[in-house]
Amino acid sequence: MSKFDEIIGYAQIKNELKQISDTLKNPKNYEKLGISAPTGLLLYGDPGVGKSLMANAVIEDSGRNVFVCRKNKPNGEFINEIKKTFDMAVENAPSIVFLDDMDKFTNGDVGHRDAEEYVTIQSCIDEIKGKSVFVIATVNETRVLPDSLLRAGRFDRSIEVLAPCGKDAEKIIAHYLEGKKVSDDIDVKAITKLLDGRSCAELETVINEAGLYAGYKHLDTISMEHITNACLRMFFGFLPPCYDDSDTDVQSIMLPEIIYHEAGHAVVSEVLCPESVSLIYVGNGKSRESGVTHLYNNQNTTSQYWAKSRLTTVLAGAASTEQKFGTVDSGAHSDYERAFDLAEKLVEENCIDGLHLFSFKYGHSQHYLSAQEQVVTAEVERYYRKAKEIIALNKEFLEKLAAALAEKKLLCEADIKKIKDECKIVPVAL
Repeated sequence: MSKFDEIIGYAQIKNELKQISDTLKNPKNYEKLGISAPTGLLLYGDPGVGKSLMANAVIEDSGRNVFVCRKNKPNGEFINEIKKTFDMAVENAPSIVFLDDMDKFTNGDVGHRDAEEYVTIQSCIDEIKGKSVFVIATVNETRVLPDSLLRAGRFDRSIEVLAPCGKDAEKIIAHYLEGKKVSDDIDVKAITKLLDGRSCAELETVINEAGLYAGYKHLDTISMEHITNACLRMFFGFLPPCYDDSDTDVQSIMLPEIIYHEAGHAVVSEVLCPESVSLIYVGNGKSRESGVTHLYNNQNTTSQYWAKSRLTTVLAGAASTEQKFGTVDSGAHSDYERAFDLAEKLVEENCIDGLHLFSFKYGHSQHYLSAQEQVVTAEVERYYRKAKEIIALNKEFLEKLAAALAEKKLLCEADIKKIKDECKIVPVAL
């Protein structure tokens, strides 16, 4: 079994890594073409996405000696450690220098790109050219590194590693579920929607956390309820129901408003983007932040329709509360902030109200800012009314969702789909 087989998903990146490894294993094939092997590979992306696993796959597959350099000494001593690592690699060529978490080699930030550590690495890379030493580096943030270090000739290949999504995420989740005792209700596709945009490390931790909940209750299998409980705890900061021993009969007077607020988000999202809501939860109602509706990005997130539907969905919580109780939703402050941010992007970047408000190099005059403020506010008002229209036309769906939330507090994708299938959904154009 190849080390590359341990990389689940990421087919395109894996193929590129295999090609790089081939240049290290079979340099003569490329020398015949008059081609020199690349000098370095940079893998960058958020923590926990598998950069080190990918680097180790190249290292093991190449069969070369490897010399690893991590920040484990004070700055002065670490400079010598970097030089020593490269010297040992030259002595034991053909070899690989692995600079793990290179952006952590200095305590500086984007304003300290000329740190001595980076200057030393540049110098060492220049000195090893033609000596059969390949450099692999992993970084979380490239912005803190000097451009001169990142250029071709030092790191000929730069590969961004994103959090897994879609089929890749499904494969990784299925892999982490292997060997676990799970119940029949486990739905990998539904879990993928819940964990959309999360790193590989987070996917693994959620599965393990779910197992802890099952074990705490002395159960034989892990269920979807345990998965959703783990998500609530890890990503939304809610105490999972399995740990909540509070008296559920004592409900806050705010709870009904929270229920309709979250149901409003869900109704509008499902009408505009079917199968986009993967979880709805309302807590004890002790604060305005006692609820969450998790949305899955099942649309092209660069399209105007997605932006408009997301703007309408963000405003739907307040719209639902106002329509049901006839009062302004005092807990929607963060929704309003997000709505104005989304509307501003639609106006500035997508030019939905004309090119005259396109944000460009001419700067922002007082006239521009005043016009922008008026247009953005008008757009937010327009989509707020649109949210109210969708909710009014789909009142049956809203009421059934609210009733289910009042009873169960937590609805997963299957629950939402079942309720939706029982209702007549009235589509609304944006």
